[in-house]
Amino acid sequence: MRIEDYDLDVQRLNRELMTARSSMSGSFINICNRLLRKAKAVDDINLLGYAYYYLADAYYQISTNYRRFNTNLLKAIEYLQQCGDYEHLARCYNLLGIDAMNHGTKEPALDFFYAGLKYCENMHESVVPGIIRYNIGQIYYDNGDVKEALSHIRAAYRDIRKNKKESLYYRNVLFCYCFEADCYMQLDKRESVAKCLEGIAKIEADLRCSRDYFLDVPILDIRMRANHYLGRMEEYQAYSDKLSYLIQKNKYPLDNMEDIFRICRFFMETGRLNEAIGTIKNIERSLDDLNITNLKLQAASLRVQLYERVDDSREKGKALEDFYKYSMLQNKEIISNYKFFSGIRKKLSEIEKENTLLQKQAETDPLTGLGNRLALNKFADVAFDNAYNRRTLLAVEILDVDNFKHYNDTYGHPAGDECLKKIASQIARISRDNPRIHGFRYGGDEFVIIYESLRDDQVMNYADNLRSAVASMQIESGLAGSEEYLSISQGIRNSVPLETNKLWDYMYAADNALYEVKGGKKGEIVLLHKTQVADMPRNDDTDSQT
Repeated sequence: MRIEDYDLDVQRLNRELMTARSSMSGSFINICNRLLRKAKAVDDINLLGYAYYYLADAYYQISTNYRRFNTNLLKAIEYLQQCGDYEHLARCYNLLGIDAMNHGTKEPALDFFYAGLKYCENMHESVVPGIIRYNIGQIYYDNGDVKEALSHIRAAYRDIRKNKKESLYYRNVLFCYCFEADCYMQLDKRESVAKCLEGIAKIEADLRCSRDYFLDVPILDIRMRANHYLGRMEEYQAYSDKLSYLIQKNKYPLDNMEDIFRICRFFMETGRLNEAIGTIKNIERSLDDLNITNLKLQAASLRVQLYERVDDSREKGKALEDFYKYSMLQNKEIISNYKFFSGIRKKLSEIEKENTLLQKQAETDPLTGLGNRLALNKFADVAFDNAYNRRTLLAVEILDVDNFKHYNDTYGHPAGDECLKKIASQIARISRDNPRIHGFRYGGDEFVIIYESLRDDQVMNYADNLRSAVASMQIESGLAGSEEYLSISQGIRNSVPLETNKLWDYMYAADNALYEVKGGKKGEIVLLHKTQVADMPRNDDTDSQT
């Protein structure tokens, strides 16, 4: 969806939302709720899906209210499926994957992540594929496959760098550096860890980046642990003191739980046991709000290890009781969580199939079975982007049926419909023969064919074969002489798209070429490489072929 297509009130709210999101402001949830009320007032499913997604994202990022996170996420998916907003739908699948990870069900999490990536196949400048790959890397890291995790985080970094307009661009890049540094420490690559710290410092010097990011738990954590690993004890002490103060004072949302657990383990390993105790006690306040058994089980495990180190048998006994209790609950919940997430996935798959069928129906011309104008515009956007990015040829052909009005008037509309179906069947045939050829009914007796990555001679060969196939049908036109049988006239433009070229530019040139045919001898083909005015005399610049 395009926020620019909505009124100024929605655009203003969206700017406030993105500003609050980029700084993780406490007003993030409130602004999302205001946008949601606006979406409900105008009853727009695109805006409803958008607002529900960011409300779910806000509850995940800055709140401990897990129930509201989950409820708003499922509502977002329902609306986004209906309106076909694939970017935000992919973001929802990413959050579902994270949710499954937090519940200790990694297989469903991977399924959600890869389902989200499917929606990203044509998103060339979106950060979403990078965010999803980042989280896939986390699963491999947690399973001990650090090299595979690193390959995913590198891919994530490349995707995230594609779009600097994303509201969380700098935060996402910083998180990539943090994850890379963590992997390099596991692989004992000191120089690479140092380069990651340099990358973080370079972003910190960029005035466009929010200062608040550098007080975020993952950033402070990696700076603390990486400097300790490199033996930079002064820097280590500074970051560890700052981090210790923060994590023993504040409640933290779901997004930070794994980071806090990791920090607590590090404090234990480095002998900072009092800080570890303060941290684990503070964690329990957030865990009570979240009420996720898998996280409570991890916290209980940490407490057992911690109180064993400080030789506190009483607290260790309580921790062991909690560990046993949550282990039993987790065993039961794993089964119910698998059923829950499998149920969601099944429901989403059914919605996907239904929406795919409805979308296909909406994009199919009911008479000929070819794609209609909607399908043409949708396909052309992707085809032009691909051709421009890859610097490959793209051809657009417009053809119409010569003397079709006379044929319709003479034999009637049912006969006209049958004629169009026969010609469409020949267009469908060449499309089946070559997956780089795509046919559409533009309207009336006009058809459009798009050829991907084909030279002039190849395009002309297919166009000529189509013309011959129509001629061989010998459909009587009702006229005498040379026009006894129906024929088609074809105008084509073929070139490598410029950045400004889109479908309309090519349609204009192809239509001029078709007009040129109609002004001369019907049933011919004209191919152009550039847009030309139809009544201009041919010269070297028009570059025509017939």
